[in-house]
Amino acid sequence: MIWAQAWAELLSLSPVIPPWAVAVIAITFLHGAVIVPSAVVFNYLDRKITADLQARVGMNRAGPHGIGQFMADLLKLLEKGISRGRGAPGLPWFSVHTMALYSTVAALPLGGGLILLDTDMSALIPIWSCILLALGTMLLGLDQRTVAGGFGGLRQAAQALAGSFPVTLAIIAVAFKSGGFKWTAIVTAQGAFPHQWMALSDPFSFMAFWVFLCGGLILLSVAPFDSALSPMELAGGVSSGVAGRRLTLVWFGRFYGFFFWATMTAVLFLGGWSLPENLKTLLGEVGGTNLVRVFEAACLVSKSFAVMLSWVLVARVIPRLRSDQITGFSWKILSPAALLSL
Repeated sequence: MIWAQAWAELLSLSPVIPPWAVAVIAITFLHGAVIVPSAVVFNYLDRKITADLQARVGMNRAGPHGIGQFMADLLKLLEKGISRGRGAPGLPWFSVHTMALYSTVAALPLGGGLILLDTDMSALIPIWSCILLALGTMLLGLDQRTVAGGFGGLRQAAQALAGSFPVTLAIIAVAFKSGGFKWTAIVTAQGAFPHQWMALSDPFSFMAFWVFLCGGLILLSVAPFDSALSPMELAGGVSSGVAGRRLTLVWFGRFYGFFFWATMTAVLFLGGWSLPENLKTLLGEVGGTNLVRVFEAACLVSKSFAVMLSWVLVARVIPRLRSDQITGFSWKILSPAALLSL
């Protein structure tokens, strides 16, 4: 398999290792080298940007400029015991949530040679992956057997249903224009420069871009579409009965869903990992294929962070929407816009 050979070459693995073992090693590598470091960096930038918008100092005690605050919070949460009470989430949530965190990484394309799944249905896999993530959030609420958790879980289910429809139409629109659902076909149809990106190629593609981004964030309950976690009316909603190490897992899963969707947005609409041909030729001559793959991954992650931080700026100045407003926005505005773009 071509993908197994690419990953084995990048990670300097023996060619006799079977493809399934290469896949496991690759997924572990992605978590350790891309997703966890990205979570640390984004947590710091998110809190600093939020503090600046609210005219606060922000993190400034743990390490220079507060760069160690993430580790301090993590250690504090890990020291806390696991709640065994009535509101504590149990095995169903933990099983689905853990499976969603680790299995859906296989759908992340991080470069031309670093794709685990590049089939004729690749562009539709994010929908199934994010529905699995949403299912984990829903079970987190329902499994607590509390009023706040139950209502939070029901809101998550309603938002997942409302967001998945326009998102699917937006992906189909991209596939029609690029000639297929393969990651390589979609990225090849675009280019390295902004005027070649799908989102900026015509007004209908720009409309599909916003439908895809907003619909996915509704599906995953990302602020300001996070009524399932409202601290005011639901006392935290799906996360109301979670503390300690489980809360760490919950918030890491929420970051992962946001990062996953931002990466999909960058691949489908913002040129993906495309680099200028002159730069690719230069990198190939200097460091070979592996250096090109590293730069492609860095380009894609940079675009993902740009999408995430831009959305943070929007989310911090817009009040949290009610659940009925969110689902109404998806069905009455995003869905017709998705049909029009298609």
